[in-house]
Amino acid sequence: MNRRRTLASLAAGTAAALVAPIAAQASNPDAELIALCARFDANERHYLSFHTGGENHIPDDDARDTVTDPIQDEQRALAREITSHRITTLAGFAAVAQSLGLWDSQIGEPEQHGCINDQLVAMLVRDARAIS
Repeated sequence: MNRRRTLASLAAGTAAALVAPIAAQASNPDAELIALCARFDANERHYLSFHTGGENHIPDDDARDTVTDPIQDEQRALAREITSHRITTLAGFAAVAQSLGLWDSQIGEPEQHGCINDQLVAMLVRDARAIS
């Protein structure tokens, strides 16, 4: 094989490797749900950036609320869209668990909760985030 063919094969292989995860995601029955969760997570990270330790931190509560209230409004709308779906794949489940864990950082470990339902939710979120 000459150099040109080798480079062409390498480029084609690289392109296929980059496109395969996108194609797999698009063929996932939960693709729309996963995309909504990704938008939710991006919004949540943006929201968190305005709080203590964030790159856009605004110390004054009222000034921060002026900026973050519209983000929270969008989060509520996204949550309604997300919860209108039925999870059908493990990837969809993991995406929702990731969003829940990002939204509620207090979920923590199961043993930190007194109620059985809270313990089980914490376990599901913890383990789904770990395997995704």
